[in-house]
Amino acid sequence: MIPLTHLNGQKIAVLGLSRTGQATALAALAGGAQVDVWDDNPDNPTPDGAQRVNFPEQGFDGHAALVMSPGIPLTHPRPHNAVLLARAAGVPVIGDIELLWREKRSEHPFIGITGTNGKSTTTALLGHVLHHAGIPAAIGGNIGDAVLALDPPPVGAPFVLEVSSYQLDLCRSTEFAAAALLNITPDHLDRHGGLSGYIDAKLRIFARQGIGNLALVGMDDEHGKTISAALGHHSRATVLPVTAARPLEFGISAYGGDLRLNGQHVLDLRRVPRLPGAHNRQNAAVAAGLAWHAGLSADQIAAGITSFPGLAHRQELIGSKNGVSFVNDSKATNADAAAVALRAYSNIFWLAGGQAKDGGLQAVMHDLSTVKGAFVYGQCAADFQTQLAGKPFPTQSFATLEQAFEAALATAEGESIDSATILLAPAAASWDQFTSFEVRGDAFRALADAYLN
Repeated sequence: MIPLTHLNGQKIAVLGLSRTGQATALAALAGGAQVDVWDDNPDNPTPDGAQRVNFPEQGFDGHAALVMSPGIPLTHPRPHNAVLLARAAGVPVIGDIELLWREKRSEHPFIGITGTNGKSTTTALLGHVLHHAGIPAAIGGNIGDAVLALDPPPVGAPFVLEVSSYQLDLCRSTEFAAAALLNITPDHLDRHGGLSGYIDAKLRIFARQGIGNLALVGMDDEHGKTISAALGHHSRATVLPVTAARPLEFGISAYGGDLRLNGQHVLDLRRVPRLPGAHNRQNAAVAAGLAWHAGLSADQIAAGITSFPGLAHRQELIGSKNGVSFVNDSKATNADAAAVALRAYSNIFWLAGGQAKDGGLQAVMHDLSTVKGAFVYGQCAADFQTQLAGKPFPTQSFATLEQAFEAALATAEGESIDSATILLAPAAASWDQFTSFEVRGDAFRALADAYLN
């Protein structure tokens, strides 16, 4: 835990008592603050030492800040009533990353990673590369522990943070010494009032950067080139492009797997089996650029990337048996994320389903050439089956993931294809049957392990 000593003697309100809210309340209490808390769900417990106060109805009285969990609406579809009352009372609305920055900005550099897809893998990879080189970075944010629940690293070591658009909306003064935007594809549009609002939220990661800071911008989607050019004109930070689509002499590239920093060869990523696919080449390029800015040499970066063990639920290779491999990409909660996984493997028996997002499967329709069969399940099964009608492979519909898995395995074994892949890339949220994508991925892993063992 990181006690928030700068709040000593102040009163704050914490809205939301899941992982982030619990950690925030405890850190504020440890720093000497008076903490009022509220959650619309009465089952979420009140932390010891805090007072449960219905400030969304009663309003605010002497509170220095309203600290919100990022899952609670700030602006769209409609602000939570606590937000409206806080604004009327002149109470700042912030998040836990902002509090961490205020507490630790003089002791640690902050490295931030955002984007629609790939940010968890990139954050974990960068943390691994830094640790491998002997830099004890703290890793958290939208991945792993809430930031205020982290153990503080030694003075001078960085915080490496995966930062979602929701979290960036709640950063008011946070400055990232190095920041990266991996990509932009439509997501969470209901929470940001449309695509322009979503992009604006992502760009906040660069908002307060200055001389000596680094801004990396992924160039492999339609928005990256425009964003990179605009930042290059207006930012005081060093702005570098990142791409896996072509080699660069200025910037960071991973064309064909050849990872280069400003033209200098670092590593052949085709020799890193835990980072399959072109999208992971871009992820590795971003991690390499951020590690380089943190002071690592090319050799240190190459050694760290090569030893990366992979990340759970992100194209996680669970194992292989009888020519069938099992890959858990439960984090692919939208069609764009599923598409990059579908491009990374051959002879795919694809498990997709859950709670569909806007656009359905539209983004994968040009990435199905290696699919041998689709096994759709859950709330959106009928809709997904309709969208896949007419494709040159059979699509079967099931009620549950377990049923879809059993059918995919039986089909893969029956067709006797060398190097078949049973791929969970749901292209949908998990909430129809699972509490999170992690729980969904764990269920898939259990099914695969039962077969493998």
